[in-house]
Amino acid sequence: MVSLRLIGAVAAGVLAAGAAVAPVRAAPVAEEPTGRVCLEDVKYLVRAHRGNLAELAAGAAVLPRSKDRRVHHLAGMLIVDHTRAEVRVVAAARRHDVTLPPKPTRQQRADLAAVTALAGPEFDLAWLKLQEKAHEQTLDFIDREVADGCAADVRALAAATEKTVEAHLEATRDALAAIGD
Repeated sequence: MVSLRLIGAVAAGVLAAGAAVAPVRAAPVAEEPTGRVCLEDVKYLVRAHRGNLAELAAGAAVLPRSKDRRVHHLAGMLIVDHTRAEVRVVAAARRHDVTLPPKPTRQQRADLAAVTALAGPEFDLAWLKLQEKAHEQTLDFIDREVADGCAADVRALAAATEKTVEAHLEATRDALAAIGD
């Protein structure tokens, strides 16, 4: 089994690379976009990117703060899955010449800061509630992209991501129930 420390180190590398590259206009890649990109596609790519960065940071925050095996397991799942998702989002953004922001939103950063100020079981509960909220919001903007997006590849990316996000939400809710929310 892969250790959470190794996963955290990989996530930190992805975050560092994303922060260094994201504000720069991506060069076109050989693969052609499938369909013309519209505002809904751009909003999806930016939200997904920021969400991935926020989830990677949230997953890494668990390592030094929680002793709960369920929380550690979920953090590892988030780090692995959001690292994979981030690679796909960045590739789609490059195909469509969409510039991605360098970090999560101010609100995402503030929410994580508030949670990381806690310790022990209080941290675990607040962290899980933050994950529940974030994944519910993610499902909402995935649904908007699938319904209203223009570029077939971006719509397909959103649709393919939905099952993973639903699995994260279910695992989060199971952990919340086990902790006794």
